[in-house]
Amino acid sequence: MVDLSSLLISRPIIVVGAAFGDVMLGVEQLPYSGGDITANEIDRQIGGCAFNVIRALSRMKFNAINGIPVGNGSWGQAVESAMARENLPVLLRHDCYDNGWCLALVEANKERTFITIDGCEQYWSPELLAQIPTPDNAIVYVSGYELVGAQSESLRQWLLSLGDDKTLFVDFGPRLSDIDATFIHLLLKKKPILTVNRDELVLLDSAGAGDLGHAAAISNHYGICIICRFDKDGATVCLPDSEPTHVAAFQVDVVDTIAAGDSHCAGVIAGISAGWTYSQAVELGNMVAAIVVSRAGSNGAPTKAELLDFQVNNLV
Repeated sequence: MVDLSSLLISRPIIVVGAAFGDVMLGVEQLPYSGGDITANEIDRQIGGCAFNVIRALSRMKFNAINGIPVGNGSWGQAVESAMARENLPVLLRHDCYDNGWCLALVEANKERTFITIDGCEQYWSPELLAQIPTPDNAIVYVSGYELVGAQSESLRQWLLSLGDDKTLFVDFGPRLSDIDATFIHLLLKKKPILTVNRDELVLLDSAGAGDLGHAAAISNHYGICIICRFDKDGATVCLPDSEPTHVAAFQVDVVDTIAAGDSHCAGVIAGISAGWTYSQAVELGNMVAAIVVSRAGSNGAPTKAELLDFQVNNLV
C-alpha cells in the first residue's frame, strides 16, 4: 500500500480543459432509432473532464492552476459556483459562449453514454491561454475532447510550445481517432504521459488488436510512459525498455462509472507531483477511481481523509 502521509505536492500542476453541466438520466437500456423510452433523472452536477480532475486534486489538498474557462450564461454561473465550492479561483472567462453541457444516460448495467453540447471549452485563443501561469517543472493535464477541430488550434499550438521542463499528462479519451495524426506525432515527441482505457488502447493500435504489446512498442519508440486502464481489472504501466507492470484494482460495488477515468487521472497526477513512482501513482489512481465509481455521478471525488479511511478498510 502507498504511504498517503507522503502525498504532498512538490511539482506544480496545471489543469486545462472543460467544465460543463452533467444532466444524468437512468435508463434500462439505450433507445433504438425511433424508439420511445422512459427515464428517471438521477442528478444534475457540474462535471467535464478537466473539472473532474481539478476537483479531485483540490480535495486531496493539491492546489492546481485552474486553466478551465467559465462561460457567459447559466451554465457558466453554475460552473463558477462549483469552482468556488472547491476553492478554485477563476482565471479564464469567455465572453462569447456559455459552458457546454452533457446528457449522461446510465443503463441498468452501470454503463454510461454521453451526448454533449459543446460550449466555450472548445473555443480557445492565444489571448485566453496567455492568462494561464506556467511555472517551471509543471505537470500539465489536457483531455482529447479539447484537441479536436479548428477552434482548438490555439490550444494545440500552446501545448506544443511549452518548454521541455513541463510534463504533459494527456488523456486522449474517445476522441483519439478524431485528433490530427500529425499533431499526435508532434505531441508524443514531447514525451508526455499517456493514459488510455481498454477501448482507447484499441484506437491507439492501427491494427485494432489493442493489446499491451502495441502500447509497449509505442512506449519504447517515443520513450514515454503509457498507463493502460482496465477498470475492475486494474491498470498496467508501460515504460521504455521494461516489462509492463500491472497494478491491481480495488474491488467495490459500482453505482456508475461517470468520471472514473478522470478521477484516475487525478490520482496519478497527484502521485507523480508528490515524487512517487509510476506504479505507486497508478495505485493511488486506482484508489480514487474506486471511490468515485462507488458513488453516483461525477461529484464523488474523495478527500484525503476519505482516502485514508478507504485504505484502512482495504488493507490486504
